[in-house]
This record gives sequence, structure tokens and C-alpha cells, in this order.
Amino acid sequence: MSENLSAYQRDFARIEKRIAGEFDPGRRRWVLAGCIALLIVGLVLPQTSSAWSWTVLAGWFGDSAAVSMLMRVFLTLTVVFGVLVSSAALCLRRWRLASAAMLGSGLASLFGLLGYWSQAGMIADGPHAPGIGMILNWLVMIAMTSQWLPIVLSKSPTDTRPRPTLIRSH
Repeated sequence: MSENLSAYQRDFARIEKRIAGEFDPGRRRWVLAGCIALLIVGLVLPQTSSAWSWTVLAGWFGDSAAVSMLMRVFLTLTVVFGVLVSSAALCLRRWRLASAAMLGSGLASLFGLLGYWSQAGMIADGPHAPGIGMILNWLVMIAMTSQWLPIVLSKSPTDTRPRPTLIRSH
């Protein structure tokens, strides 16, 4: 009888471990999904007066768009953490993906500020002012960070408090 119970205990421990790595976004799910949609719209809009997001991202490979390196880093972080990691975190509900999305969104928010500042102060022959897409993406990344933060802080990654045992084997 006790070997049957120990098999159940192992199953329960495995299930508990899997569930412990998940999060429930609640109503924030819809806000975050809206933020992801706005990021996609923002990526279609011009990032500067003379560059679109695909020309900025292609700049990593030798394109000569009149944008700063900070702007390229910002757009890369926006695509990776704002769209891809955030989408994966919402679909899979994994706490570690939510943590990565929150940290990446915060980092992208910082690079958005620096990218805006560098584009506005850039000395170049062509038009280079920050565009509506860049400003929209920057504001959405700030909003995403504020939405991911309570989700991530709602649970500790080292949640090791003792669990009560439901079945005791003697």
C-alpha cells in the first residue's frame, strides 16, 4: 500500500513543480496583448523621418540608414522582448518567460529614451527626427514594463516554503 502512495506523491510533486512555474496574468493578459498589437503597428510606422523599422533593423547588416546605434538596439529589443518573448510568455504562461519579458521591456524602455535622445540630437545631412513609430514603440514598451512588473513580483523565483504533505506514508 505504501509503494502505491509513494508513486502518487512523486506524481503530485512533479505536477506541483510544473504548476509552480506558471503565472496567471488575469486581466493584464488583454492589456499585454493590446500592447503587443500596438508594437506591431508601431513597427510598421516610420521610425524616423527617413527610416522604417525594416531599414533600421537591416542596418545591422550594412545598410546605411541615418539612425544611431542606440536606435538599432532599441528596435531589436522591441522585436525580441516586446513581441516575441512577451507573446511566448502570454501563450505558455511560464514565469521565467514573463521575467525575461519584463527585464527586456525595461531595458528596451531605457534604450528607447537613449534612442530618442540620440536621434533628436543627431547631426546628419538628411531628415532624422524620431518618427511616430519610434515614439509609439517607446511608450508601449514603458507600458509593457509596468504591466509585466506586478506579474513578475507576484511570485518569488525561489519559492521554497514547505508544503503540507497530504498523504503520510508510514
